[in-house]
Amino acid sequence: MTLTNAGNATVDISSIGISGPSASFSETNNCGSSLSAGASCNVAVTFRPMSTHTCADAAYLTVIDNGSGGAQTVKLSGAGTVMTLSAKSLNFGNQAVDTTSAAKMITLTNHATNRAVSIAAISIAGLNSPAFAQTNTCGTSLAAGASCTLSVTFTPHGKGSRTATLYIWNNGGADALNVTLSGNGT
Repeated sequence: MTLTNAGNATVDISSIGISGPSASFSETNNCGSSLSAGASCNVAVTFRPMSTHTCADAAYLTVIDNGSGGAQTVKLSGAGTVMTLSAKSLNFGNQAVDTTSAAKMITLTNHATNRAVSIAAISIAGLNSPAFAQTNTCGTSLAAGASCTLSVTFTPHGKGSRTATLYIWNNGGADALNVTLSGNGT
């Protein structure tokens, strides 16, 4: 975040910090105790989740100064997860209508060191979902430190751009993991 003094006088900065119940956020800044007229400084916020759920109790970055308007606040939120994907999108490019592309692979990894993650479902959704298909080696749970592979193909049934989303529903984070799928029928 960039903090800018848009006024014509120096602003004294009393404090910059994280407020609220979340210990998952921290900040560093190069602002000092004052900011000259027209000057800017940077505030960096990092997120290190303490658990695998959305930070429901909002935290705030708060800047307290003697400028007009008093304190400025920025709402902070995030979600912790132990699961990661090797790709966030797969683009199949041009593919002849009614022919199947070569498979593209995605690796799903459980980074937890002490627990398996349940996989409730892996599905493809969206208006063009019938053009995409997936198979996987994941099963219904993924052991701590383990990985599995998802294989996706594209078979356009008409000309033009096709998009869909691959979802992996699991209990390793707040939301389903997702991969954007795209291709063009020719």
